[in-house]
Amino acid sequence: MTAPDTASPAPSAPRPFDRFKQVMRRSMSARLAFVAVLCTLALIVVAIGVNAFFTRQMTRLLIEPQLVSMLDQMQAASAPGEDGRFVFEQPRFDARFNQGASGYYYQVERIDQNFDVVARSPSLYGAELRIDAIDRARLTERDSAGFVTERFIDISPGPDRWPIRVAARVGAPQALPGEYLYIVAIAPSVPLQEINPVIFLTVTLFVAFSAAAVVAITWLQVQIGLEPLRKLQRDVADVRRGKAERLEGEYAAELTPVAHELNALLQHNREVVERARRHVGNLAHALKTPIAVLKNAADDKDAEPGVLKGAVLEMEAFVERQLRRARVAARAEARAGVEAGALGYRTPVKQNLEDLVFMMEQRYDHEKALDIMLEAPVDVTFRGEREDLLEMAANLIDNACKYGRSQVRVTVTPAPSAGALMEIVVEDDGPGLSDAEIAQVLQRGTRLDEAAPGQGLGLSILSEAVSLYAGELLFERSDLGGLKARLRLPATD
Repeated sequence: MTAPDTASPAPSAPRPFDRFKQVMRRSMSARLAFVAVLCTLALIVVAIGVNAFFTRQMTRLLIEPQLVSMLDQMQAASAPGEDGRFVFEQPRFDARFNQGASGYYYQVERIDQNFDVVARSPSLYGAELRIDAIDRARLTERDSAGFVTERFIDISPGPDRWPIRVAARVGAPQALPGEYLYIVAIAPSVPLQEINPVIFLTVTLFVAFSAAAVVAITWLQVQIGLEPLRKLQRDVADVRRGKAERLEGEYAAELTPVAHELNALLQHNREVVERARRHVGNLAHALKTPIAVLKNAADDKDAEPGVLKGAVLEMEAFVERQLRRARVAARAEARAGVEAGALGYRTPVKQNLEDLVFMMEQRYDHEKALDIMLEAPVDVTFRGEREDLLEMAANLIDNACKYGRSQVRVTVTPAPSAGALMEIVVEDDGPGLSDAEIAQVLQRGTRLDEAAPGQGLGLSILSEAVSLYAGELLFERSDLGGLKARLRLPATD
């Protein structure tokens, strides 16, 4: 028994429209060329419309006067024949009405005798100008005063397969009984055959010139308009090769923000590399002494186990501290976000603080009656990772719960403007810090636990995390009577 064929089907070839979208996404030159093609097509459409407009105007100015003049001549030449029937007396019509397939036709119909044809031009070869009932009703319709003036319609095709322009008028010759419908038709292509090539040539030259202008403008746009992009590409290549440290010089207004973003990204990468070097150097320096102790203990057979264990614990503590610093530093990409836009993190503040407050309430519920209040807008978001927000906020809230007597208040204030810092304020009604102690805390900076022994704040990692996020950490006296900690962090736009 053969195994069933489980091979996946070959991927289908991309459709032409998908290929077109890929080209449009990948090439600005292709976009400009596509715009040029659209403009050229639009010019062709305009040229067709202009040609049709010229033809209509020429028909109105050249052909319709001829039709009206022919109607006047027909009415003037209408007379009864020897047998009393309708005839033209001494007609002086255009000779083309007597030539077959000339495009010039006339026809006279007796209205009160069911539009019987009483006269027609020899150019019709015995045929008739066929007009449907709707058009015939329009041609014989009287105005508000009861008169019927000449009216115009178009018929396509005409007797010789050409579209014709038709003029008609109702008349009642004095020597003849009844009313007659005088009809004259001319194929516009015949009288305009000499001027049509001129119009066509003019329109064609206009389209050709306009298309050439569009192509030339597009080429100039590609060569000149995209030159700032090529300059930016060259400058970025110089930075990559080490010829320059940052993007310098003036760029087009549209590319200046891009250059600023790239410079901020380059600076951020340098800081990350420098920070990593510093951490590695600190770790190496911190491990020298424990390693020396371990080496000496390895050579001394009478070394106490406590010495070995102490050295190992010391090394473990150093490694753990540096790893925590590296983790915070690696996730502090929002430091560039304060000056140059976010790099991708967006953490809701209220939701995470609610979870944190609930956890603190459960933790301290068995120790004391503590009321933890939270005031925070829903739409405030932190430009950083959730774990870092929880770690920084938890440190402050935990200390407030630990030293507060009965009340802790957490307030979140949105950033006042784009690029500014949002604020998390944690207050308690505990003993707090004196003004001198607060001043000492602000001076000492990162070692807040040593600056405030009475409060017992273990905030060295918190201070470092706030610094990496380009934030601020301030301490004041609270209206509740205790300590007021103000944690300012970058917010998303």
